[in-house]
Amino acid sequence: MSNIYHVPLLLLEQRAHSIIQQQLKLDLPFAEPRIGPWRAMAGRVDGAKVSVQIALVGKYNGLSDSYLSVLKALKHSCIAAGRKLVVDWIDAEALEPATEIKEKKVFDDSWKVLRECHGILVPGGFGDRGVEGKILAVQYAREHKRPFLGVCLGMQCAVIEHARNVVGLAGANSAEFKPDCKH
Repeated sequence: MSNIYHVPLLLLEQRAHSIIQQQLKLDLPFAEPRIGPWRAMAGRVDGAKVSVQIALVGKYNGLSDSYLSVLKALKHSCIAAGRKLVVDWIDAEALEPATEIKEKKVFDDSWKVLRECHGILVPGGFGDRGVEGKILAVQYAREHKRPFLGVCLGMQCAVIEHARNVVGLAGANSAEFKPDCKH
């Protein structure tokens, strides 16, 4: 199969729906499944030639299932837009100044990927590890007018970034990460 969305079409050709209907003794109000929109979607996936690169700035990048719902949402957005999704995984900590000191190449490579993407997505997460890197990614998106989506913690990072760099509340943070923060 050229893509997974052709599997139901193959099952339809093999009459699997009729077998299931007979075995379960289902009385359906239609003779054949209405599969036109599904067939069109499978065709759009095959026809997508233009790629869109989305930088996913997270901290569970080694466990891509952690972001499975986000990845599926991106994939289906690309199907609707007729684009081919390319996800560039960026470890949020790799964008932080401490990484520049310890692992300059990792830092430089991560920032290069961020600069070359078409859009930036900062997903949810827990704890303060990588938060400053996420905030830096948000700042880059804002300053360079890159499309940005913050989900859960990602939106929280966007609020912190805005408070610090637009509103001028130096040291703004979340009490979740820094209980004694002034802003």
